[in-house]
Amino acid sequence: MNEALALITLTGSALARGQQQALSRPALVPRVRAAILGRLASIQPMLDLPRTKTYLQQQKEFLEAQDPSGFDESLGLATGFGLTHDQVLAYLHANIVQDMSTSSPVERDGCTSWALCLAIGGALVVKNRDYRGEHGVLQQLFLHCNPAAGARTLLCVGSLGSPGAFSSGINSAGLAVVDTQIGTRDHGVGWLRYFLMTALLRECANVDEALTFIAAVPNAGGGSLVLGDACGTTACVELGHAQAPVLVRSMASVARTNHYLDPQMAAQMVLPCDDLSDSSPLRLSQVQSYLGQHGSTMNVSMAQTLMSSHQDRGSICLHADTGSQTQARTLSSVVYETASQTMHISNGNPCNSTWAHFCLPQLATARTAGQAA
Repeated sequence: MNEALALITLTGSALARGQQQALSRPALVPRVRAAILGRLASIQPMLDLPRTKTYLQQQKEFLEAQDPSGFDESLGLATGFGLTHDQVLAYLHANIVQDMSTSSPVERDGCTSWALCLAIGGALVVKNRDYRGEHGVLQQLFLHCNPAAGARTLLCVGSLGSPGAFSSGINSAGLAVVDTQIGTRDHGVGWLRYFLMTALLRECANVDEALTFIAAVPNAGGGSLVLGDACGTTACVELGHAQAPVLVRSMASVARTNHYLDPQMAAQMVLPCDDLSDSSPLRLSQVQSYLGQHGSTMNVSMAQTLMSSHQDRGSICLHADTGSQTQARTLSSVVYETASQTMHISNGNPCNSTWAHFCLPQLATARTAGQAA
């Protein structure tokens, strides 16, 4: 059983918050460098291709022009962990680089995500983070506090060495966003999903504002988003580049795993070579069935039970082979209550790990009181 995660508070400008990650966990700096450099080594032949170099340079220029905060935070990460900015950005684009460089199935990470409008108000936004095993020790909770007037506070699940809402997050308006990985051939210059998620939490107060933001900007393509807000509105978004994002808004429930449901999006998919191609529809079916049966009575405990479930095929709670340090597994499960801006999280497989909860308004109050003292 894993211990509950501690909270890292990052304060100041985007550049400063990026730099503070390394300062907050100095003992883990070598592990962060090893994870990033190891990931880059695994795709080095693809990074050496001229078209990849051109694309990554275009993405860097796009980021600087369209998302200065994301640019600065990633630059702060690079300086803090002793890496070049180009190395950090290439690492964040690793899945896209793989998609663009091969038409063959590749190893994939997977996640299971859903959101449900609650009769009592607000929504539950839920995700199992199925990701590379070396990120288990790098997984952290981040409280982002920007002193700028009117800036929203963000509570995010992510990894040391990665920006903002690298896996999920909720803001002080009650908007929560989670994602899943889906490979596609439809990539181009635009918002990388990790920077997009952080920008949505930074700029938007509710689902409708987030959907308007997404529809108005070019996207790099790949993956899906699931969102919910304090009013109980939920939505899912399937992201492409040439193909416009597919936006589904709901006052009931939405769910996504690791495949596109839109036929045009699905035609561009790059399938995984492992069992995710089989388990993704099975996991989605399990979630949809459970929500259909229990949606009107759903609560946090029931959501935790669903995300802890195991099946012979298509287990929602994913365990790695014994002794494996790199194989994808469920690193955490998170349940956001948007009305109260509360995060419930397991550090490790939800079936056997300690669950903790963090209330964003209480964190903000405690921080303000600490500053006053």
